[in-house]
Amino acid sequence: MSRSVFIAGRSRKALRHPWQRFIILALLLFTVGSRTDAHETIDIDKVNDTVAANDEATARVSAAHDPGPKGEAQFALGMVLVEVTDVLNRDLAAHSGRLTVNAELLVKALAQRNTAPRFDDAIGRYRLPRTPLEDALRLSPAAPYAPHARFALLKAGFYESFVLDPFELVGMSFGELEREIAEAEALPPALLSSDDAEEAAFIHAVDLARAARLAREAPVMSEYAGKARKALAAFAEAHPDSMRAAAAGMILRSIGGTQ
Repeated sequence: MSRSVFIAGRSRKALRHPWQRFIILALLLFTVGSRTDAHETIDIDKVNDTVAANDEATARVSAAHDPGPKGEAQFALGMVLVEVTDVLNRDLAAHSGRLTVNAELLVKALAQRNTAPRFDDAIGRYRLPRTPLEDALRLSPAAPYAPHARFALLKAGFYESFVLDPFELVGMSFGELEREIAEAEALPPALLSSDDAEEAAFIHAVDLARAARLAREAPVMSEYAGKARKALAAFAEAHPDSMRAAAAGMILRSIGGTQ
């Protein structure tokens, strides 16, 4: 079940400018996380603990009947799968695009339980199983966990929508990009951690720039470009020391803004 990271030829051709290569590097660092060394990212205890957490959350989902408890159980299961997807993608990145033996064991164990993330050849990564988080929001849209579930879905939607070049959408239509922009705008930053709020703002700013670049109608392109310039400049000013801020500044200049 070893997987190789797939990089589309069209994305290789897109890396024409230094600013594009820098932005892609910054995005990929946040896509796969920073723990990409040569050591095992998954040991056997991690496999057993993760499968146990999955089984416990699944049992809670089955046992709950009222919307509140069932939504909480679905959220717990969804967050287990967020961690599973993240650790599998880190494992791929740390081992030249192939899963280690323990990572394969984890995938097989969860596949037997019908909860394993799906590997997508188009992006070369595992996609987050979204149904538990979506069900949690459907059951209790105003629950305390709702902002965290919405952020997890926003983050997955963003990082799973490109291979290398974020301005080449993969598996996402322009309409879906617009819905992601609306969702990022609606997320209440005060209810997220500072790190999550920063990342949500970054995703929103980059999505606006993507919409400005990819819109087919001139008025729509102009409207998104204005919003993107404002969001990118605000992000770079608010987070001057982060790599995301540097990437935001380069995107801003690429769409005709100043920093």
